[in-house]
Amino acid sequence: MAQSTTGIHRPAAPGAGARLMSLLSEFSSALEEWPGALWQLDEAALGDVVGGMLRVSSRAENIAALATADALSRGTVANSTATGAPAWVARQATGVEPAVVRRVGMVGVECADLRNQVVADALADGSASVPVAAAALREVPRILPQLPTADRDDLLGRYLSLSDHGWRTLRELSTRILGEYAPQRLVRDEERQQACESVLWADLPSGLTRFVAELSGGHAAVVKHALRALSAPTPQPCATSTDDPCDAPNIGPLPQTGTSAPGRDTRTPAKRRADALVRLVDTAAGVLDGTSSRPVGEFGGTAKILVTLDLNTLYEGLRETGRLSQHGSDDGGFAPTYLPGIGRTTDGDHLDAGTLRRLACDADLIPAVLGTESEPLDVGRAKRLFTGGLRTAIIHRDKHCTFPGCDRPPDWCDAHHVRPWWAGGETTLSNAALLCARHHTIVHRDLLTAQVTTTGVTWDLTPGLMPTRPGHQRPAA
Repeated sequence: MAQSTTGIHRPAAPGAGARLMSLLSEFSSALEEWPGALWQLDEAALGDVVGGMLRVSSRAENIAALATADALSRGTVANSTATGAPAWVARQATGVEPAVVRRVGMVGVECADLRNQVVADALADGSASVPVAAAALREVPRILPQLPTADRDDLLGRYLSLSDHGWRTLRELSTRILGEYAPQRLVRDEERQQACESVLWADLPSGLTRFVAELSGGHAAVVKHALRALSAPTPQPCATSTDDPCDAPNIGPLPQTGTSAPGRDTRTPAKRRADALVRLVDTAAGVLDGTSSRPVGEFGGTAKILVTLDLNTLYEGLRETGRLSQHGSDDGGFAPTYLPGIGRTTDGDHLDAGTLRRLACDADLIPAVLGTESEPLDVGRAKRLFTGGLRTAIIHRDKHCTFPGCDRPPDWCDAHHVRPWWAGGETTLSNAALLCARHHTIVHRDLLTAQVTTTGVTWDLTPGLMPTRPGHQRPAA
């Protein structure tokens, strides 16, 4: 029988249980008063409330999972009429989101098993959250067979140490490990997923039609990228201005003429994606029917996926299939069927090398050896806009909007001149940063500047440091 968590962790002082139960009751009652009291708080206090409540929520979920483990160990769940831990948790937490109930129940079951003491300890000391613990418990058994010399507790600990990065990072770590040590498994997983793909639709009473698609990781990455690329908010341009806002000096607020302010895109994200899907289908249908030419220019460019992977992985895989025999001598040497490696799309999807080679057969390849003569990364002041290979290099480095705390994808971002073009800034990789529309506006509004290195962009949020005229230097700190 599993050991109670009170036997694993240092017990509290006598009487602490009753005192804490009283405090819990008081706190639950106090929560009902909060909505009516928020108006009494200043702006700083509102931020404290948001942060504090979310931290309490995360910590409370940990304790709920440990309490569930204790209930399992004592036989409380078995002696109830519940069908299992999730059902027992649901009875105690009426009105709580089912997804939360399921993960608390599942993690509670695992923590009742002494083999997962490292997980229970991490939840108890707050170094891991329940969602991350659930991801670790799901991912470690998946990759442990590929690492026969690895210690299970050590592997769990490594996953749990990434708690600050979220469960998605843990899933990506598993993919990277499998790509290195068991690439054939990733290829087989993709093939199995493709065999199970489906697209269904049903007419709803409202007159709408619901589409449900289940796609493999590789196919989903293509679809998601295309939809994201075409679903960025598109406010109406200023009626009285044709200049790029990034390349015009900041001259203060525009006069309220009624026609100068751009109109906000009021569509929801879901609506924008629906519009993007219809646009893709309409365009493809026109090409197939011969009623419209193949899309070029901006439309064709935004639907392109940029993937970074090891050149050897791509080259050797294509040579093995006979597709690169004309590009050099073929010594007939043996190459493995599955080469280790993994690629990352600009949307953050990790794909196995086999899937990437398949995509590469049907796509125009952008040289990944960034900085070669064929992909100039420094065009000086000869050009005003970041295009072609230079924009590719910026995306490769920044991956998303570089403003602190923002992760909007590169297709939603402008390439911003850190030192403005009109102030003498060059169109170079070292003077570029990806910014989404909102943060691009904020950077120009507050005259912010940044430090650009070969590995990333660090913003200085001190207002007024952006140069405002040619030859203007940043004030001394």
